[in-house]
Amino acid sequence: MSISALAESLGLSTSTVSRALNGYTDVSTRTRARVEAAAKAIGYQPHPVAHRLATGRTGAIALVSSVRSGNYLDAGFAALLAGVSDSLRPRGYFALSLVLPTGDDELPELERLLAGRLVDGVILARTRTDDSRVTLLQQRGVPFITHGRTQFNAPHAWVDADNEQAFFLATERLAGLGHRRIALINAHPQMTFAALRAQGFARGLQAFGLDPAACPVRHGEPTAEDGFRIAAELIAENLGGHNAAGGPITAMLCATDAMALGAMAAIRAAGLVVGRAISVMGYGNSEAGLYAEPPLSTIDHAMVDNGRHLAQLLLRQLLAGTGSAPAHQSHLTHLAAVSLIARQSDGPCLHTLSTP
Repeated sequence: MSISALAESLGLSTSTVSRALNGYTDVSTRTRARVEAAAKAIGYQPHPVAHRLATGRTGAIALVSSVRSGNYLDAGFAALLAGVSDSLRPRGYFALSLVLPTGDDELPELERLLAGRLVDGVILARTRTDDSRVTLLQQRGVPFITHGRTQFNAPHAWVDADNEQAFFLATERLAGLGHRRIALINAHPQMTFAALRAQGFARGLQAFGLDPAACPVRHGEPTAEDGFRIAAELIAENLGGHNAAGGPITAMLCATDAMALGAMAAIRAAGLVVGRAISVMGYGNSEAGLYAEPPLSTIDHAMVDNGRHLAQLLLRQLLAGTGSAPAHQSHLTHLAAVSLIARQSDGPCLHTLSTP
């Protein structure tokens, strides 16, 4: 059935039906619901080329991230994409996953995507404290939202988990278990999430009377490989007596579950018991952490729900016909709560290194 025949069957003008199907806000909610129900009942689908010519829209949203070193992509990105798709699908949008190269080719590749007008909007993941990708999107006037905040860019729409509170809660738990020397194994500080988690850790140290000089912060890629490497270095310092004055490090708080799993492997490789000799906590509530031995204590941040919020806030921009940086866009934000999940990878501080 053509759109004109659909309009005639409903006793509406073709333009009204077209605007209802494309989500324009000048059509009443009742009329839009009636048109959508009729279109669904007969299986009406607009011709894609005609639809794009009439609306200027492609019907696609790009979820954009950048490859980490070693071509590493975490499972959280897939969960985020699932949540985005859940909210876009009922509005007729596809969610496309796009991975940009890191380094000098990153911005040219993003520019190429925008110049080709291949998508109607962008969801940008893995934000940095000063993010040149955000600057480019704002300059081009493209509707966009970020998963994670920035610190030095102009205000923009974002959805983020409460990273600072997450690592305050984790520090609170470990301090409550008697740990006085806690190491933070963090991602690189230019990543916004890493900077916020470091702030939460520092706030926790101050709140619970822990000496920051006795609680080292180490940085690496948020992978199991770097988690293993950094934890092994810390264990070697313990065994080598470098920490004798302040006692050994008895807990490791990791920026991701992947880093935590790597740290647990390093602890076992040193002949030590995870949760007894050294406690470990992660972030992400991954399936791998649930089935680790012992199961990993972690922070849950509801990635699928965050994806849904990202899509909903971006749709508000698209349906209102706004660009990337109207005055009100900074109000399109959502800070998601986090929750601590205690399992068996952390426990009371025994104050001394122990072997199996």
